[in-house]
Amino acid sequence: MAKERRGLVKFIAELLIVFVGVYGAFELNRYQETKRETKIRERYFSSFSSELNKLSFDIRNAQKTINKALTNFQTAAENGEKPIPKPVNIIFEAPMLITRAGFNDDVFIQLDASLAASLSGGYDNVQLVIKQIERFNQLCDNQLISNTPINFYDRQGNLKPEFHWYQNELLDLQKYMSNLDEMINQGAIPAVKKLLDSLQ
Repeated sequence: MAKERRGLVKFIAELLIVFVGVYGAFELNRYQETKRETKIRERYFSSFSSELNKLSFDIRNAQKTINKALTNFQTAAENGEKPIPKPVNIIFEAPMLITRAGFNDDVFIQLDASLAASLSGGYDNVQLVIKQIERFNQLCDNQLISNTPINFYDRQGNLKPEFHWYQNELLDLQKYMSNLDEMINQGAIPAVKKLLDSLQ
């Protein structure tokens, strides 16, 4: 009887050892998997952060071009001169490949639905500004570049109505870029930094 009891205790002890071993291996595997996923997310958001910083740099450069053209035109008009609407080639492309991939793979939605909605709105605004800039550049090419001299002013010395778009478009672009600058530098970049800090 005592022999059987010792055998049963030994069997239970071995079973317990196997159970602890299997459970420990499972937990270790889960821990390693979680660490791997965290590392992948960290790398992804680190790349995303770099993309946002590049976007911020491109926004600032485009703003400088727009502000310079607008200031030159307005200052000359205020001084009683007849400023000529000059073609302004504003460069702002921002393909945002990492951001687009994040939306396509639902990376943002998996992490946080509100973050996804916020970033989606930001991405849409970037695309809107790109379209507005393309439109302005196209208007400059079509209406301000010619092989023959263009009469921008009428006999009274007023800018002809068909060229009023120039200053209005620059003012609109200035506003769009200012909003985008705020959205990226005060919204998206700090949000991603906070996310990265939480992953580290």
